[in-house]
Amino acid sequence: MSTRPSREHPDRQAGAHAHGCQIVIRLAGAGRRMGGAIEERLGSPELVGNVPVLVLCELALHGPLRPRDLLEATNLTSGGLTKQLDHLESLGLIERAFGTLRDDRRASVVSLTPEGARTADAIGEAAESQLDEVRSLVDALTRLIDR
Repeated sequence: MSTRPSREHPDRQAGAHAHGCQIVIRLAGAGRRMGGAIEERLGSPELVGNVPVLVLCELALHGPLRPRDLLEATNLTSGGLTKQLDHLESLGLIERAFGTLRDDRRASVVSLTPEGARTADAIGEAAESQLDEVRSLVDALTRLIDR
């Protein structure tokens, strides 16, 4: 006999925070589907993780940024971000320039390469292809929140 709660009445056995758990499940499912759309568009699972997608999209939207500006978007440690930037740089998607800021000659600036810009565009196209999914998610979350 299964100990899994009934899908018809998910809050019966889930406890006081059933709504929160349902929200997490919905968001995770939407994230997996969005990742699948991005992977299909790019033809590679290598860039589907949150951090590479966030870095490329932040740079596409805001132009060249200092790594510390990317820390906030990615919620990584500086060491973790450095590893991600090293990886994206090895793929030819970003480049780092040092000594280009007038007020801080030691700082680096991260920017997209032309290939990185094409990849960010493909990520945006993949996300836009999922607008019906996003609308459905927003509707479902709104119903959960308004209970």
